[in-house]
Amino acid sequence: MVAASVGYLLSRPLHATLHKRAALTVLALVPLLSLGIYLAIGNPQTADAPLAPRLEGALEDLPPAAILARLEQRLRQAPDDATGWVLMARLRMTIEDYAKAADAWQRLLQLEPNNDEAMVGLAQALIEQDGGVVSADAVDLLDMALVQQPNNFAALFWRAEAHAQTGETDRARRLWQKLRGDLPDNMPLARMLDQRLK
Repeated sequence: MVAASVGYLLSRPLHATLHKRAALTVLALVPLLSLGIYLAIGNPQTADAPLAPRLEGALEDLPPAAILARLEQRLRQAPDDATGWVLMARLRMTIEDYAKAADAWQRLLQLEPNNDEAMVGLAQALIEQDGGVVSADAVDLLDMALVQQPNNFAALFWRAEAHAQTGETDRARRLWQKLRGDLPDNMPLARMLDQRLK
């Protein structure tokens, strides 16, 4: 069908100029050429690969796409599975699918309104979607997470970034110093904080 559509699109200009024979030739040749290539390099006798066997096995042995498929399958069957939503959100963050990660974090917050990981995760997903800008919504989530867990490292880091973005440099520096004190010197994050503290 794709080949036929491409053939039709290629032949349309010829229709307009009354070159009917050339148009019909293009329309016939593109699908035939596609079929020939498929028969030469493809294998029409190969059986379909069913989805279920490709999703079997330990999660750590599966590629990310298969893990996502299993999680989606699991969450369709058990939409109130908080652990499943945590795993889904973390995986979506890992593969930088921030919009869907935000959806997963929101579902988790509906199930567990006081979950500080979900608050920070949703804030991070929003920040990533906004190109690093810490929005007012993200700040609200970070502040709620810090009420639950005052030493949440990610929440403190992004809260400091929010202060820096609004020109509250002294408040940002205090948080950066607090974070820097807990890190060994050889960590990349420690070096990044050192740059901010210069």
